[in-house]
Amino acid sequence: MSKELTTISEKRFNPIITRAGDVNALTFKTIDDKALAEINEWMPEVNRATNSFNKQNSQTTLSLMTLNMIDSGPYRVLRQILAQVEKKRGALKENLYNIEKKKIQYAEYNERDDLTPLDDLEMRKIACDIIDSKSHIEQALKELGSLKRRYEEICKNKGIPEDWDEQDFEDEEIEHHIKSIFRNAIRDKMQGGCNMGTQEYMEQFGLNPIVAYACVDSYLAETRKIINDTGQGPDINSLYQFYDNMFNLFKNEYKKAAARIGLDNITQADFLFKDNVG
Repeated sequence: MSKELTTISEKRFNPIITRAGDVNALTFKTIDDKALAEINEWMPEVNRATNSFNKQNSQTTLSLMTLNMIDSGPYRVLRQILAQVEKKRGALKENLYNIEKKKIQYAEYNERDDLTPLDDLEMRKIACDIIDSKSHIEQALKELGSLKRRYEEICKNKGIPEDWDEQDFEDEEIEHHIKSIFRNAIRDKMQGGCNMGTQEYMEQFGLNPIVAYACVDSYLAETRKIINDTGQGPDINSLYQFYDNMFNLFKNEYKKAAARIGLDNITQADFLFKDNVG
């Protein structure tokens, strides 16, 4: 290390609470000039390749996990997309404002003729921060672009109008919850029991738990029979079809649960955002 740095250790420090009193504290124990040169030569490749990875999620993870595509209705997926966009937009806003502040700070330092060594160090740190933040900002913009495309694909493929609103979202909620109930019920049975939380979920939407779990038992028995008879099981579309069947069978049961607690309707249209009123 340089003489300027090593002289720091010559000052008196309490060796119990810091290594600063050790004259060798700022000396690398393993890395030498040859190793540093090797790492330095590799950095351009790191800068290039990092463009492929320097974001939180791959597009595959974003599409099939972060967006929770297992949700039972397209509006739920759209909501997740919008939540991701808001999160990334907020982070992007903070980063951009911070960069603009750093640019102003850099310009102010640059106009001075009386820079101290510490000022010069701070100026170089600001420049590094500005430059290094570029890739993070670009990755955030890439993710926003990817989310935009997925949003448009879902709207197109699921027939969702461009001016969909909160009323549309609420109209799809019963389907989401009925299918979610049976997804949970299948998982309960695969673990060998009936979960108390799932049973409460069923009753909240007007389903008799005994009947609902019997439907699951019937589906599981049918699936196992197919496996035993053919040596292979039905694909995931069989499960999706089961969810669709359960929704069609129980889609009006929530009205009984609502009536029992004295509700005429489960939503209040006057207090919903509506953007596509004819």
